[in-house]
Amino acid sequence: MRRLIPRNFQDPVGLVSRLIRSRDPAALFAILSTGLSALAAPLDGVLALSERRLYEHAASPRLPIVIVTGAPRSGTTVVSQVLRSQLPVGYFNNLTAIFPRAPIVANRLFASMLRPRPPTFHSFYGRTRGFADQNDGLHLWDRWLGEDRYRPPATFDAHTAEDMRRFFAAYEAALGKPLLTKNNAIATVASAIAAALPTSHFVYIRREPAYAAQSILHAREVIQGSRQGPYGVPDPNHRVVGQDASSPIEAVCAQLVYHERRMREQQAQLGTARFRVVEYEDFCRAPEALIATIGREVLGVEVDPVAVRAALPSFHSTNRVTVSAADFDEIQSTLARLGA
Repeated sequence: MRRLIPRNFQDPVGLVSRLIRSRDPAALFAILSTGLSALAAPLDGVLALSERRLYEHAASPRLPIVIVTGAPRSGTTVVSQVLRSQLPVGYFNNLTAIFPRAPIVANRLFASMLRPRPPTFHSFYGRTRGFADQNDGLHLWDRWLGEDRYRPPATFDAHTAEDMRRFFAAYEAALGKPLLTKNNAIATVASAIAAALPTSHFVYIRREPAYAAQSILHAREVIQGSRQGPYGVPDPNHRVVGQDASSPIEAVCAQLVYHERRMREQQAQLGTARFRVVEYEDFCRAPEALIATIGREVLGVEVDPVAVRAALPSFHSTNRVTVSAADFDEIQSTLARLGA
């Protein structure tokens, strides 16, 4: 049940109701895939026997692994979707959420049923529609990060790191190309991932904190049913069990200041070539610039920015005030007080 309903969901029944009321195709597909995952659990267990043999014959990845990350609600999903649509990379699809213990074998078994759709760059809080569509792979990362997605480990023991390397090596062999994945949960522990996966590169998306803060508040309401419910990795100093002891705005602002600090620390540790910080607003203005940079400097392929720009739709920044004037003033003053 923890696999189907992570412990971070405080109101799973209410969440299903809110997803249905949203009528968003990606939200409805999330409900469908969860139900299918429960039904497919016995088959997933059988396929896992063959999956483990793939890991046993794997060693370490040789090709680049591009990991898009950042604070919650910073634009990581659309950035990863755009990169995937324009670069020669593989990715985790939604079928892996149905078969989390045997994602490679399941993709081979059901390959003929997967029909990739033209990219729409739409998601519902990171969830997409269709079995062939992109998935952030949280159910796969749970193997190494643990069940609490809001409390990722700062280090990995040798066994866990080896298990992670073998998995990504096996997935790379199955895809025959570099892998691109997106996961906000590892934004503050990228250094540990980098040590376990030597070929990994991080694209950290940074959004103006005031707008990210109000978006996290909305996410708390939709996903947790209340502003009091946490959403994303918090500042450990403000972390409490259950409801936030401090005000939601205080907790969210502290969360973003914590991410900002860890962003700077990790970039200093890994270097700008391996840990790139990309402003969400800059990406919206010129997505072709990031595509060309990742293509050339990480994947070793040349990309024509003019052609890419012609093929992409216009991306408009969603930075606008969507909370009350009083709330937005409090967000700004709290961020300033905390040093953002």
